[in-house]
Amino acid sequence: MKYAALLVDLIEIVRRERKSIVNKPKTSSLVPGIIYHAIATLIVAVLYCFGWLNLLTAMAFGIALLKFGLIAWQQQWYCRAKIETVASLETGFALIFVAIVALSVLPAHLN
Repeated sequence: MKYAALLVDLIEIVRRERKSIVNKPKTSSLVPGIIYHAIATLIVAVLYCFGWLNLLTAMAFGIALLKFGLIAWQQQWYCRAKIETVASLETGFALIFVAIVALSVLPAHLN
């Protein structure tokens, strides 16, 4: 199950790295994000269905989906918010994500 948690971590890191590319022009379209998250959701769902991910690990990806949904829903606010507010939001979601991932890699008798 450690590998499953690492896979979810890898998906989140790839998503963050994709956002950090500075040479690409900014777009306000949600379509690329929706396509990316749909593919990632499909991958996580397939891995969960085959038993390669436990529920906690799959829930960790749910945090990333929740954050994307919140940002998509409040896109204008997110684009105009102060950097401190955005940093607080990102930090909060990151801490929740790390807590769930940490719980998911515990041995079965400690869960």
